[in-house]
Amino acid sequence: MRLKEEFRRFFSLLADELHYTAQYLGSRRGVLPGSVVQQFYVMGYKSFPIVALITFLVGVTISLTSAAQLRLFGADIYLADLIGLAMIKELVPLMTGIMLAGKVGASITAEISTMKVMDEIDALRTMGIVPEKFLMAPRLIAITLVVPLLVAMADTVGVAGGVLVAQVALGTPPAVFLRKVFDIVTLSDFLVGIVKTLVFGWAVVVGAGFKGFFIERGAEGVGKATTESVVLAISLIIGLDCVFAFILY
Repeated sequence: MRLKEEFRRFFSLLADELHYTAQYLGSRRGVLPGSVVQQFYVMGYKSFPIVALITFLVGVTISLTSAAQLRLFGADIYLADLIGLAMIKELVPLMTGIMLAGKVGASITAEISTMKVMDEIDALRTMGIVPEKFLMAPRLIAITLVVPLLVAMADTVGVAGGVLVAQVALGTPPAVFLRKVFDIVTLSDFLVGIVKTLVFGWAVVVGAGFKGFFIERGAEGVGKATTESVVLAISLIIGLDCVFAFILY
């Protein structure tokens, strides 16, 4: 029964957030001026370093393990194909989504749940402000703008990890490796990566807002909600990735 109520609350909040975001885009009212830019800075600029580091290391790791196996069959030349498709269509969206869950999702839940405990959410409603619109619309818009930039950067850095390994371990010139990547990876593959990451980003923001708005009262509730937010976001990302796999393959 409780699970059913949780589902109802989640999808009700999702519908409200989409409605209020569309409403804000049409009227430019109900949201603090400059909040979208602020959230863009927090979600984008501050996330760039960690996303770049993680995707580079993943690119290096996958390239090393793949190169070792491909070498056994004399198929070294296919490393570029493998890394290009794996990074751009699967690993970059997945790792970027998980990084957003840990960094952005936890931050959103901590902020909103603290406001809930301090009765600031009720104060907003008393002033005639819709909290779901005031707090969530800027975040949904910001994540939509941030994701394409994060994905482009992460794709570049992840493939760069593959280039490094191919040069050091296999002696493949960077120009040859990149030419193979560009031959196998199409624009549709890149767009698939952006769409997947965008859906993952929305799941992170909506899940974080859900855990923040429906927090248990008390100081312990903030920590519990923040932890549950990250778990929920990662679970949603993995589940959605499985759905994409069935659709795309």
